[in-house]
Amino acid sequence: MTKYLFKDIVLGEEGLLKGPFGSDLKKELYVPKGEETYKVYLQENILKQDNNVGSYYISKKYFDQKMSRYEVKDNDFIVTCDGTLGEIFQLKNITEKGIISSSLLRITLNPEIVDADYFYYLFKAIIKRALITQGNNSVLKHLPGVNVIRNHIIDLPNLITQKKIGRVLKSIDNKIENNNKINAELESMAKTIYDYWFLQFDYPDKNGKPYKSCGGKMIWNEKLKREIPEGWRVGSLIDIGEIVAGGTPSTNHPEYFCSNGIGWITPNDLSNTDNKYISHGERDITELGLRNSSAKLMPKGSILLTSRAPIGYVAIASEDVCTNQGFKSVVPENIWETEFIYHTIKAMVPHLVKIGSGSTFTEVSKEMVSNVKVVIPPDNIVQEFHDKVCVLGLQQERLEKENKELSSLRDFLLPLLMNGQVGFKAE
Repeated sequence: MTKYLFKDIVLGEEGLLKGPFGSDLKKELYVPKGEETYKVYLQENILKQDNNVGSYYISKKYFDQKMSRYEVKDNDFIVTCDGTLGEIFQLKNITEKGIISSSLLRITLNPEIVDADYFYYLFKAIIKRALITQGNNSVLKHLPGVNVIRNHIIDLPNLITQKKIGRVLKSIDNKIENNNKINAELESMAKTIYDYWFLQFDYPDKNGKPYKSCGGKMIWNEKLKREIPEGWRVGSLIDIGEIVAGGTPSTNHPEYFCSNGIGWITPNDLSNTDNKYISHGERDITELGLRNSSAKLMPKGSILLTSRAPIGYVAIASEDVCTNQGFKSVVPENIWETEFIYHTIKAMVPHLVKIGSGSTFTEVSKEMVSNVKVVIPPDNIVQEFHDKVCVLGLQQERLEKENKELSSLRDFLLPLLMNGQVGFKAE
């Protein structure tokens, strides 16, 4: 291991640079986007990885005069400095010339000293925590000044070892990312089939042809003010499943909570994942906690719907679970109805958001959810839909479980590879 000052692992004085202050980057000099303009990359852009968020531009003349040192380039690392501290991203395939704003820190590494992949994981595992600890104590926290960071000590193994460690950790994250892309495609396929069958009514008729497009008989429904296929009916969500509200055990009883018990899901648990399936949240509850609260244990295949803070997160229970009171979940009568109800609820989220009420925060009541009107197909159509898409769901669930195992492996390897071998401290 070799000790370096942070300033020695970056390229030159400007290899570690915070964005310009507002007095330097004058908003009155912002200009419309054009061929000779430079984008101002904001923290919102970086956090959402969306370059269209909060877009501002400066002219090439202003860039050349004062801002060229703040330019962002491919392979630079960007660190968030204000409010949300220490999130790190490496820029790849930049499509617009631009500069960093005052809420961002740019790091340009010296590739002869430090491997980029190794640095990324080192930062997330050790450096981030050290920097946040030194963040000031104001309500809106900030990372310490660049001059303080420059003089931190960092211990590094030789470059060959760095590359090996970085390659192992990067391969795990690449596999997770690839699984996520596959799952997004599988979800899109299932949604397309649902829309085609139950919104456009072009499910296969008895001859295997699209029902409505091939002249299937449609009947006017007065409740919906639209036509639906003959033999279908209109009901409420409560007609296709039991609506279940959740509950929270008293936090005055620590014995009601545990780390490995009955899955207990909160809206925050769904906000932190894009997974379709869920079995456990940040913490579980015990049998005693379940018995002494209004939470209700729901079977595998139940559809979990957040009814407040916010309305509209939807997931499928991959095991028996319960939720807090921020849910109005649906328990299907039959497991083969799960996919149909899941996609039906996903399709009705905009309506639920629209009818939500409340002064402190918007929510939908159990009665509101129960009475939402839905088109109900014959059982054989729902069963056929299940047979069609369940294989997609099983693949999604398998890949989500694999990602969980890969994440655990990565988090297990990080301290083995770095803790005790790598330090980061003030000189």
